[in-house]
Amino acid sequence: MKKSLVALAVFATLIISACSKNNNPLPNPGGGESDTLRGEIKANRTLKTGKTYYISGATLVKNSAVLTIEPGVVIKGIKGTKAVLIITRGSKIMAEGTAQKPIVFTSNQAAGARNYADWGGVVLLGKAKVNTSIDGVANRRLLEGFSPDEVATLKDDIVGGGDDDNDNSGVMKYVRIEFAGIALSSIANSELNSLTFVGVGKGTVIDYIQCSYGGDDSFEWFGGNVNAKHLIAFRGLDDDFDTDNGFTGRVQFGISIRDKDISDKDNSSGASNGFESDNDANGTDNTPFTAPVFSNFTFLGPWAINNGTDIPTNNVFRRGAHIRLNSRLSIYNSVIAGFPTGILIDGDKSALATAAELDIRNTFVGVASANKLEVKLVAGTLNLKTWFMTADRVNDTTYNTVDQYKFAKVSGLAASYADIDVRPVAGSPLIGKGAFTAGKSTDAFFTKVTYAGALDVADTWINTWTNFDPKNASY
Repeated sequence: MKKSLVALAVFATLIISACSKNNNPLPNPGGGESDTLRGEIKANRTLKTGKTYYISGATLVKNSAVLTIEPGVVIKGIKGTKAVLIITRGSKIMAEGTAQKPIVFTSNQAAGARNYADWGGVVLLGKAKVNTSIDGVANRRLLEGFSPDEVATLKDDIVGGGDDDNDNSGVMKYVRIEFAGIALSSIANSELNSLTFVGVGKGTVIDYIQCSYGGDDSFEWFGGNVNAKHLIAFRGLDDDFDTDNGFTGRVQFGISIRDKDISDKDNSSGASNGFESDNDANGTDNTPFTAPVFSNFTFLGPWAINNGTDIPTNNVFRRGAHIRLNSRLSIYNSVIAGFPTGILIDGDKSALATAAELDIRNTFVGVASANKLEVKLVAGTLNLKTWFMTADRVNDTTYNTVDQYKFAKVSGLAASYADIDVRPVAGSPLIGKGAFTAGKSTDAFFTKVTYAGALDVADTWINTWTNFDPKNASY
């Protein structure tokens, strides 16, 4: 996005709207605690295994409350209510599913009728550093787009950031988030993402998360330093992994799978990318710089899935990675295939950061055109193509089609993705090409695997808990 989070509608209006829609009635709680989450949650609450819950309108966990979600719980956002779950600073979400019993956030629409942007998504607000300020107070980021009255009412409940990089917003593990990401108002760039982090600290655990059919970005980090592993962005509308405002976390093992028919074409500035990364909206030198480190990612753009054929002419697919506006994002041991442009390093400040902070190594870039690596400079003549292809970086632009990477089952899946398999098979050039000996790849967070991309031949971490046909799932 460069679409920040925005205007949440007034709670009372949302609830009235939800109740008035015959096609989206609020569930009957049937006695005891309501099965519908709405408004403010100020005390600890547990969502129990075996039950289905609902979110109606803007729902905020606050006052240091802990929302615990047991394995196997399904939570449905009610379409038409602008449903969104926000974990405010100091509160926690403890959503720890299992591979056999993942926690599922999804739409309340029936199987076959669910679609991207049915509801709002999940937002975590933490106390770690961001590079923005509010009213002169550093390390603060306001969720943008609220009216003055809403800002005055919600106050710190819509603010992320602080000075505690060890802050803990809880656990999200073995979780699916489906059909989320809506525009909350008519204000430009007012979309929510499937999963949004604002100033979230590294005490938080994020592992095994799949975001599917998101109406905007699948994952977006605004500042903070939370680390993560095993992330999947599936058939989202806009960007898959978007980083801004001083995010400095480490992320390993990620998969992006695009759909040729789903891109951000209805936005006048639409550009659907794999990575999109800015220091901030103006490319300032505000610190901390946006400098996350990603390793072992597999990006399969629309041309990869469809062998370069039948791509709609009005699509706005752009780049596997767009690093711009003074970002210093680094990429290791990854593969980017099937986008019009592989990697774009955009602007003098990001380009010059390659001398020290922005680093790309052991990464395969496969697109069928000459646009493996593009650089846009305002001044200077820095030759980043030479930098990118320096022998000790071990980057590879040899392969142009997805078939050359030898994934188990990727090509020709235009009709159905249900049984997609992005593991490499014997003979894949990705096998044996992983390395963690230079730059930021030596960080102790990273598991030192021997392959490039998200998966090895026999890996099973993508099994059981994922769903590549959520439109037709029975919940």
